[in-house]
Formats: sequence, structure tokens, C-alpha cells
Amino acid sequence: MSFQAPATEPGWYGAGPDGGAGRDHRRSTNGLAIASLILGIVGFLVITIPVNLIVGLVALARTRRRGDKGTGLAVFGLILSLLWAAGIGVGAYALSKWHEPKRDANGQINSKQKAAPDTLRVGDCVKPETGEVTAVQAQPCSTPGSNKVFSIYSLPQGAWPGETSSSAAAERGCTKRYEASHRTAKKQMSLYYFAPTKTEWSLGDRKVICLVGPVA
Repeated sequence: MSFQAPATEPGWYGAGPDGGAGRDHRRSTNGLAIASLILGIVGFLVITIPVNLIVGLVALARTRRRGDKGTGLAVFGLILSLLWAAGIGVGAYALSKWHEPKRDANGQINSKQKAAPDTLRVGDCVKPETGEVTAVQAQPCSTPGSNKVFSIYSLPQGAWPGETSSSAAAERGCTKRYEASHRTAKKQMSLYYFAPTKTEWSLGDRKVICLVGPVA
């Protein structure tokens, strides 16, 4: 007569010394850790960087608490996001410096030259521009047809409101500031402004540049 052990289902183990039995828990890779890695890879989209700072930290907490695999993925994803943030910041700074206008000893722009809008100061003059621009032509205010910067301010903190709402807020702010200055014009003038783009907003730049110039 032979003895055979009773069959058991896969994933189950027999009774131990204490008579207990249970399922064989195998560690799985945490889903948030995988998501953190993916978000880190696509950090060039910018918006994924702040999202991944939350997702990655939550993933680390869960892998530590549950014993899931994926800690390395989450850490690598966070590192990638931080590298993207640093790279984008350095690139934006370099671009602004590249388009920094040359000024004389009194801080005035005395020649026509390219300049980034966010490097302009109150009192600077530029050639009229339309649409979304990354550079403008700064020029002496004696140049006919120039638009002159009369105010610079920042929109309130918060989520990106959309291009339409951002532009409307910029226009209201510039109009209010122009009227508050009690300016009197010798001829009919128009108000213009540079409002922040979605990318600039995501990088923390909410600057609005208000200009006044002759009617186009």
C-alpha cells in the first residue's frame, strides 16, 4: 500500500505546524511606479513634471508600505522629471539672455535689435507685433510707429485658465492700469499687451507687458 500526499491548488501551501494555510503572495510591480517612469520619460511635455512629483512620491510610499516592486522605477522617473525641469529652466534662462537687449549707460535702448518680450522694461519701445511671439524688435522710442511699455504686472497664481481667459485678463489689467495713470494722448492711441502662453504659465511666468501705441 502506498501513500500519496493530497493534491493542492497552485498557489496554495499545506498546513503548517500551527495548522494554518494560505495563498503564496508574490510581489507585483506597483502600477504608479510604472506611471512615474513613463511621466518622467515624457517630461518634455512640461505639464507632466509637477504631476510626476506627486505620482512618484505616492508610488514610493506604496512600494515601501506594501512591499511591491517598482521602487527603482519610481526613483528613476522622479530623477528624469527633475532633470527635465532643470534643463527647461536653463534653456529658458539662456533664451532670455540671448534676446536681452543692449542698453546704454542710462539703461535706454538706442538701436534696433531683437529682444525677448520678458526682458522689456517700462519705458522701452518696440515695433508693433501681432500673434504669439518669442522675440520682438526693440528700438529707440523716437522711431515712428513704436509701441511703448507703460506697465508690467503678473496675473494671479492658479491653474492655466486657457488662452482666451488669459488674454481677457491681461487686457482688463492693462486697461485698468492705463486709466489709473490718467494719461492724456495728443492723438488716438491703442493698447497692446503680451500675455503669458500656456508653456510660460506652467513654468511659473505669469507676466503681462502693457504697451500703448498709435492705432494700426
